[in-house]
Amino acid sequence: MEEGKEKRLEFRLGLFGLFLPFALLFIGIMWLALSGKALPMAFWVPTLGALLLALIMAKDTRKCAEAIIQGMASEMVAIMLMAWFLAGIIAQLLKTTGLIEGLVWAGIAVGVKGAFFPLITFIVGCLVSTATGTAIGSIIALGPVLFPVGVALGANPQAMIGAIVCGAYFGDNIAPVSDTTIASAYTQGTEVANVVRSRLKYAFIAAGAAAILFVIFGGGGTVSADNMSFLGDLSPKGLIMLIVPALLIFLMFRGVHLVVALMATGAIGIVIAIIAGLMPASSILIIDMNSFSVGGLIVDGINGLIDIAVFAFLLMGLVSLLEKGGFLDLIIEKTKKLAGTPRSAELTVVVITIITNILTVASTIVIVMLGPLARKMLHKQKIAADRRGNVLDAVSAAVMCLVPFAFGPLLAYMFAGGSDYEITFSVLSTIPYMFHGWTLLVVMLIAVITGWGRNMMTDEEWKEETKELERLEKL
Repeated sequence: MEEGKEKRLEFRLGLFGLFLPFALLFIGIMWLALSGKALPMAFWVPTLGALLLALIMAKDTRKCAEAIIQGMASEMVAIMLMAWFLAGIIAQLLKTTGLIEGLVWAGIAVGVKGAFFPLITFIVGCLVSTATGTAIGSIIALGPVLFPVGVALGANPQAMIGAIVCGAYFGDNIAPVSDTTIASAYTQGTEVANVVRSRLKYAFIAAGAAAILFVIFGGGGTVSADNMSFLGDLSPKGLIMLIVPALLIFLMFRGVHLVVALMATGAIGIVIAIIAGLMPASSILIIDMNSFSVGGLIVDGINGLIDIAVFAFLLMGLVSLLEKGGFLDLIIEKTKKLAGTPRSAELTVVVITIITNILTVASTIVIVMLGPLARKMLHKQKIAADRRGNVLDAVSAAVMCLVPFAFGPLLAYMFAGGSDYEITFSVLSTIPYMFHGWTLLVVMLIAVITGWGRNMMTDEEWKEETKELERLEKL
């Protein structure tokens, strides 16, 4: 073993033993999804079962436990959980102060209804996510507001969730400030501007096809008193609270840290709501000593997203075992003979990217983890750096829309459930409506199979990058 290199975490039955916990997790979640019980709190059971199986299969249980804790304690997990809790408070604030009722009132007055609302939601999501570069932040900003408004105005509920998630991941794919865009560029040794410029054709064609599908399949509901019964009385007075999502989007656009933006937006929103008479200050925190319970805006908001937060916390502990257990080494070894042509090399990267995204449900981690492998494999075929980055990023963005236990669909589903609208469908049933995810994946498969958009390095560029890769291997 090289000095300073961390020893691989070993499992009984080798790498098969490493994959067994993930197989148990996947089977458990899919069983819940197919039976219509795919709620994040239910996901705790198969995830804990997978963690237990990982400890049983590990040859050194202490090191396995330490690896799990390291994954749970990562900076990404801390930011994600804090952001979700703050987002829950803002969602509860908007629900309490009548913004949804105000927007429905305005929608009826203007005449926007039915299938056009998912289209509008998708377009707004694309603009917000492209401006801010964050898929989860876009879902947080738009999900609590647009879903209940859309279903009240006759949109298909599953299509509304699909539009919110797909709009968010459109920008995650092409925004210059997106972490996935930056990772896909730098892991391939090129500039962000190069990958953004060259991937627009894929993203726009997929988005255009998705927009048509949202119009065709986005309706089906009715605009009636019964359909709006979950909202209560419609009134325009809550429209002043549009300041809250607008402020959040503005702060994210200016590059303010997501946690800071959420904290500031929530605090300012509460002050505005109290001054405007939309809620009493006493509703922020309610303590009932008779029932020994605590409630109110902040507590109820956090509780609304505790299910998905615990699931993410447990899942990220399991995901860390992939790296510690030598998953990448296995991939490198097994794919050496599969990359004999530019097409087969790109198809291999696509398949690996899909599988790894399903296992980790974390596209940025996947791109950082697979980036060096993709660069090395596709470099041998003289495929240019921007094309390599585009394959990694676009496929990852598409898959994040299509995995029912990925954080984007789950978060949008949680906001839908917290809107007081009666949810009679599972998160799995929303996946067919993730139109941009499907169209982007199809576009990239066509690009890989046909060679459309595949640009190659010159001999001089290839020689220079060969020297760079040799230098990196020696480090």
